[in-house]
Amino acid sequence: MSTENPYIAPTAEVGTAPAPVPAEVLKKIKHAWIAGAVSGSITLALVLASMAGIEALGFTAWELLDVALIAGLVFGIHRKSRTCAVAMLVYFILSKILIMIEGGRPTGLLISFIFIYFYWGGITGTFQYHRLQKRGA
Repeated sequence: MSTENPYIAPTAEVGTAPAPVPAEVLKKIKHAWIAGAVSGSITLALVLASMAGIEALGFTAWELLDVALIAGLVFGIHRKSRTCAVAMLVYFILSKILIMIEGGRPTGLLISFIFIYFYWGGITGTFQYHRLQKRGA
């Protein structure tokens, strides 16, 4: 005869602890969202300067939409979103190309490459993070 009580509710494993994530991966993600916050802050400062009457790279109040987009992408990167990390890099590159075309000459290439480096690190960091989470689940 069975020793189990048929009237006891079955037990189930509720959840597992998330897989440990190396500090190096989290550091890449953190650097990416900080770089995005810096980029958004610079864009905001230039927009506010242009709204105050100072000519700043031809920026207008419409670039506040850029600031909002950057802020949203930065929040997504902070939440470890792969989509936001990729979108941030693509958006940054396209916006720099557009600024260089409108300006007629390449400017700020060194700074742009530094931001690209951090955004690329954010992409690799978010993908590594999700791979580790999937493996631990």
